[in-house]
Amino acid sequence: MGQVEQIEEAGALLAQAEGRLADGDLHGAFAAYKACLKAAPNFAPGLAGMGLFLAEHGDPGTAAQLLSQAMAEGDAAVRLRVAPAFARLLEGLKPSAWDPALDRDLLVCLCSPTVDPQTLARVTAETLLLKQARFDGTAATLEAMGRDPLWLAFLSRCVNVSAAMEMRLDAVRTAVVEAAGAFESPVGDLVAALGISGFASEYVAPVQATDGAVALLFRSPTLSEATALGEGELKAQLIRRAIDEPARERTLAQSVPALTPDGADAVSDAVKDQYEANPYPRWSAPPAPTPRRLSDAIAALPGLDGKAFGGRAETVLVAGGGTGFEPIDMARMDPSLAITAMDLSRASLAHGMRVAEDLGLTGVQFVQGDILALDQVQARFDVVTSTGVIHHIARPEDGLARLAGVLRPGGVVRLGLYSERARAVVRAAHQLIRARGWTPVEADIRAFRAHVLALPDGEPLAALKESADFYSLSGCRDLVFHVQEHRYTPPELGRLIAGAGLRLVGFEASPEARAAFNSAFGAADPLDLSLWDTLEARRPTLFHGMYQVWAQAGGAH
Repeated sequence: MGQVEQIEEAGALLAQAEGRLADGDLHGAFAAYKACLKAAPNFAPGLAGMGLFLAEHGDPGTAAQLLSQAMAEGDAAVRLRVAPAFARLLEGLKPSAWDPALDRDLLVCLCSPTVDPQTLARVTAETLLLKQARFDGTAATLEAMGRDPLWLAFLSRCVNVSAAMEMRLDAVRTAVVEAAGAFESPVGDLVAALGISGFASEYVAPVQATDGAVALLFRSPTLSEATALGEGELKAQLIRRAIDEPARERTLAQSVPALTPDGADAVSDAVKDQYEANPYPRWSAPPAPTPRRLSDAIAALPGLDGKAFGGRAETVLVAGGGTGFEPIDMARMDPSLAITAMDLSRASLAHGMRVAEDLGLTGVQFVQGDILALDQVQARFDVVTSTGVIHHIARPEDGLARLAGVLRPGGVVRLGLYSERARAVVRAAHQLIRARGWTPVEADIRAFRAHVLALPDGEPLAALKESADFYSLSGCRDLVFHVQEHRYTPPELGRLIAGAGLRLVGFEASPEARAAFNSAFGAADPLDLSLWDTLEARRPTLFHGMYQVWAQAGGAH
């Protein structure tokens, strides 16, 4: 059989596999995928199909091998299809030795428009440190880094989240300063990439006294400093990211309309000032979610009163939308939505406005407003989301009451709230900060970070090095220097929700948490907060991010 006939046979078998998968026939789909690859072992669409199937159905090791081969053999369309699932497999790897195939795969995923490069920051840092086991600071080593595509992609596309890599980057910046004057490519590319990395982390690393073009490693560059690096994509990216986009956001911030009057709450004023100075969260690559109707996701909530909800999720309020990642993610997931993204901080909103404009998203309206003043808004929404917000209000119950007040009957609200147990390390950080008299200014945030970075891994506060927020000024300020923070246990969540006249209808949990719940309680009600409380008491870091819960207005009781 000739190659053309092999490909035709493989294509037919692939179509058969995908048809059986669509019908829910997993065994038939697996057999057809297997036959497809037997007919043409290097058929990239078949490799992709089988790899995606195995990634979804429990064989991540084989899936990673097949998807790696699909990325190498396939065209741009195959790589776009494969990259998100492949990146999810790669992000959890802990490599013990440098692997050129992993190096290649990480580079392709980091550069894919369907992958959030930040999810690969940790594994990429570990790969690069294995690749360059020691750093000697010589010009030859700097030049080699400036020619290395993975180094340049990591620095220009990720915020570093590795303590070991932070030490390495401090050494690299010192070597660049000492070699000041040699900015011809490829060292010029390395300087530009380091400048982008510094801007992304808000220059969280210790500042070195220097001048000339290398000063851009420690503060925002001037146009002349960035231009002095010469031509090229990385230099252009530095100018765009560190100069052009911030200038555009400052202009956009002045045009943000108000949804509510200014509140009269001192804590809200302090929170607003924090996020005007340090917009949060920091992100650059826009989300690329899998398309799905929001109404379908809500319909799957185990406690939903479907009749009261009516299957309608058209208008959404994102209350505390920050820099816009969540509303943009929702708008790209379900373009039918009319989304109002509200936040106290115009500086934060301007970031989201700029990205939404660049993406051509017209379904998101960015507005300035205070949750505590929502009682003065006439609009009613099918869905309200508020992730990591009301626990920063003086009285979170007042904030939730206002959110419930703008839900239409049967509408739902999604909340993200801190866990009392999981935030134990943050409480310890608060005690240290008070004892040292540190305040949320750049010098004190850097001093706090230096203290934590110097701790051996066994020390309780050293656990903060595992938090991605630890690696930027705004993230670290939000993590441990926040002006107001409340925390909860699962039963307290239940009382908060009931106090607002709402009913718990969904409790989101990671695969690890769900598996632990099922192991401990079998087929028990996943909305039983007393059981989650029991489980969390045994495993206090289970909700190290936040609790994510859904509640419904009205409906059955």
